[in-house]
Amino acid sequence: MARSALARTSAGGFPVLLSIALLLMVGGLVASDRALARSGATAARIDAEQTRFGVSKLLTNPLADLGGISDGLGRDPSAAHFSELAEAYARAYPAVLRLWVTDEHGQIVRDTTFIAPTLDVAAHVRTPPVRERGITVVNGGAGTVSVLELASPGLTAGGRPLLARSMINPDALLRGILAAGPRERSASAVLAGSDTLVVVGDRSAWHGDLTYVTPLKLPSSTAIVLAVAHRHGIGALRPVLWGLSLATLVFFAFGMLRERRQAARMAERSAELERLYSEVARANTAKSEFLANISHELRTPLNAIVGFVELLKDGVYGDLSPRQVPPVDRIAASATHLRHLVDQVLDIAKIAAGRLEVHPETLILRSFVLNIASELESLVNERGLGFSIAVGASLPRIRTDPTHLRQILVNLIGNAVKYTPSGGIAVRGRFIGAPSQPAVVGARRNTPDDSTLANQSPDPRRPWIALQVVDTGVGIAPADQARIFEEFEQVNAGPRGESMQRGTGLGLAISRRLAQLLGGDIRVDSQVGKGSTFTLWIPVHPTDLEPTVRADTPHANGSTPAISA
Repeated sequence: MARSALARTSAGGFPVLLSIALLLMVGGLVASDRALARSGATAARIDAEQTRFGVSKLLTNPLADLGGISDGLGRDPSAAHFSELAEAYARAYPAVLRLWVTDEHGQIVRDTTFIAPTLDVAAHVRTPPVRERGITVVNGGAGTVSVLELASPGLTAGGRPLLARSMINPDALLRGILAAGPRERSASAVLAGSDTLVVVGDRSAWHGDLTYVTPLKLPSSTAIVLAVAHRHGIGALRPVLWGLSLATLVFFAFGMLRERRQAARMAERSAELERLYSEVARANTAKSEFLANISHELRTPLNAIVGFVELLKDGVYGDLSPRQVPPVDRIAASATHLRHLVDQVLDIAKIAAGRLEVHPETLILRSFVLNIASELESLVNERGLGFSIAVGASLPRIRTDPTHLRQILVNLIGNAVKYTPSGGIAVRGRFIGAPSQPAVVGARRNTPDDSTLANQSPDPRRPWIALQVVDTGVGIAPADQARIFEEFEQVNAGPRGESMQRGTGLGLAISRRLAQLLGGDIRVDSQVGKGSTFTLWIPVHPTDLEPTVRADTPHANGSTPAISA
């Protein structure tokens, strides 16, 4: 009897226990299902956030490079330069349809079309304010795709506003990154308001809790978002999971561990990138400080060496024998060359650190150039070259730093002497007045070069003095004319052993930076075998437009360089 009761209790208790076990299993599966759903949502969010960075980069990079086109065209507005910039932009972004530049009135300055899109781009060109920068979605209407219009403003060298604009096919630009997602991703899309720019995957997958939408932080008046949809990883396996609860838990644990490992790797990578950036910044600062400090420290012993060598040459410590004179002269030349190199390195360090000061003074350009020419005339005569000065006394006064201007002219004339084996060197000064100032026309001298130089003016709205150093030397190939203004760059530099003849490649880099610091610029026009023309553009203050006639300043030996009309 007792046994029967126990059996009944056991028989009745087993289903209860089984029910409890099933309920626990169901509860565990439901909990696992919800946990996996949350895990899937987290994966969708992580996937969306990771993809957001790539999509934002693909959209902001062409916008940033478009700003470079504005700045580059501002420095050189020629059609050839625009073609080079447009070709480089098209190579970098094959999805570009059209690239054009407008002025402050919305008039098209330069224009080029790469691919004929289904959208009539000419009919949808907006005319935004010239200072507008950002991305705009241009809807082509029924049957056509939407395109992105990018705009980035810039300024010419004279401050004239420019707006570089381009149209890009978003589908061609973004489809690759949207298609390269994880296996769990079923669809992804980029939306702009009510417009769908790009969609990849199953269009019916935008339902459920595994869809994540994140905004793209872009300079656009239209809200552009990224949507990512993931599929349920356990939807088809749910019947099997009733009998495989343990496997489900293991799978869940594995997924969580994997996500944690991925998050840990991403955190480690971010920390490593921040550390590397800090190290690069510290190294750059240390480099600038080292250059400045070591240059100062080198100057003191070099000045002592140069000073004592001069005393030896002057006979303060006794007359030198004929056998001693050449070595002492070699020591003096080498020390002077080394001191010049240290000065150049120090100038580069000061300019890079922004510590180079400008002290403007009012100068009469003719007398200033003649003084410099008198000091360099012996160097020109040693090479057997002709030397002429064509800087008129009627040129207006200039307000600039005489020390920096002198350094620029000495570098340009010295380079002309160095690379001119025969022929001559000429220094010419031309006044290029603003067309809107008729009072200036009567003050300047009309020369055949005025029309050519006026087209090369950094800012046609301002008056300038174009001081040119012309030589008949070896010339510079067009491919090398840009890089000669970079630091430590030379054309046909020669062997390292001939450092005094070879130079350092810093002279032109320093000269251009100094010219820009003074508000001007340096341009070069050269042909191989026919010589070079370096043009230094010096700004003229409007109050100094009245010409001042001064007497020529003679050379130290009483002579005067040849003066061209």
